[in-house]
Amino acid sequence: MWKGPREGRSSILTILDLRERNYRLAVLNGWLVWLGDTFLNPNIVLTSFAAKLGAPGALIGLLPALLQAGGMIPQAFLAPWVARLPRKIVLYRKVAALRLSGLALMALSAFLFGQNPSLLLPGFLLGLLLNALFTGVSSLPFWEVVAKTTPQGRRAHLFSARNLVGGLLAFLAGFLVRLLLALLFALGALSYGLGWYLFGLTEEPEEAPKEARLDLKAPLRRPGFRRYLGVRLLLALAGLAEPFYAAYAVRALGQGKELGLYLSLYALAFTLSNLLWARMAERGSKGVLKAGAFLALLAPLLALLLPPGLFGLVFLLQGAYLAALGLSTTTLLLNLAPPEERSAAIGLANTLAGLFAFSPVLGGYLADRLGFPALFLLAAGLYALALLLGRRLPEEG
Repeated sequence: MWKGPREGRSSILTILDLRERNYRLAVLNGWLVWLGDTFLNPNIVLTSFAAKLGAPGALIGLLPALLQAGGMIPQAFLAPWVARLPRKIVLYRKVAALRLSGLALMALSAFLFGQNPSLLLPGFLLGLLLNALFTGVSSLPFWEVVAKTTPQGRRAHLFSARNLVGGLLAFLAGFLVRLLLALLFALGALSYGLGWYLFGLTEEPEEAPKEARLDLKAPLRRPGFRRYLGVRLLLALAGLAEPFYAAYAVRALGQGKELGLYLSLYALAFTLSNLLWARMAERGSKGVLKAGAFLALLAPLLALLLPPGLFGLVFLLQGAYLAALGLSTTTLLLNLAPPEERSAAIGLANTLAGLFAFSPVLGGYLADRLGFPALFLLAAGLYALALLLGRRLPEEG
């Protein structure tokens, strides 16, 4: 049994201690998925790609919404079935190939129809949808396996380790975006596929099959979970502006050539901020969530105030607060849910948040009708409300 350091303050050495096999596989999976997320970044690469093709705002907002919502909405419906599986990792392995087929279709569409937008966009959207739907099937077993194989005290370390080096790789990949734009989809598919394969090697302990019916309403009887869910849904709704910083830079500021730089700045901030968030998370994820929500409400305000030459600061801020919110909402969900309710809590929270993940479609509509300033001010207000409600969240015990 691995006996690495688990007490005291975190450092890069403790976060990146990869001697335990399952921890190592989960971290390597995170690094490769980070690369895939960079090559197919929904808020920068995909949205600017659609903006350059002349897509309307609602369609631009639909691209990240498909990825996020498709990966979350099926979970509550799948939770009763997944909870009865003795080993969830088996399902994860089977679905990985199906997820990869969607990415392969996106890459193939880009190579074959790069000069024909009328064919490129439908093939691209179909591949994105396939990947998103199958991601929804694999997400629940992923979180179940992480919860079973990673002790509570090491979960914040795990996600920080995934983000730390993964973010550095993404920072370097941002410069590659400028040179190999046509290969982005293929590189993204390769990175995702290898990452999913490695996590599929996780040695998950088998448990007795559960015959009792899963009660999806059980988590809602807990006041702490209801508060968590309210904050989570507000954050998802506030994300209606997330894809439009890049679109604003392309359409309003004429900064289309700087997308690779923005991607690198985003990844750099995401990476370095994880050192801070990991240390803060040792005292509880609630503080990390509040810090992330505060930074999030500043980003849309800065987007309206900064001159074009300094607009990259918005993506620095975005990387930092999305790292904080991603780490805190994930660890809070895993730590607040009792083991017997974990599948129900994960499935219910992610499905409801997935429904709100379509908020960028509304954001695109508002951007077209009212303009980017109104959209950004609305997002700032929603993040401010999430920050206020986040103060009432319970501490992990």
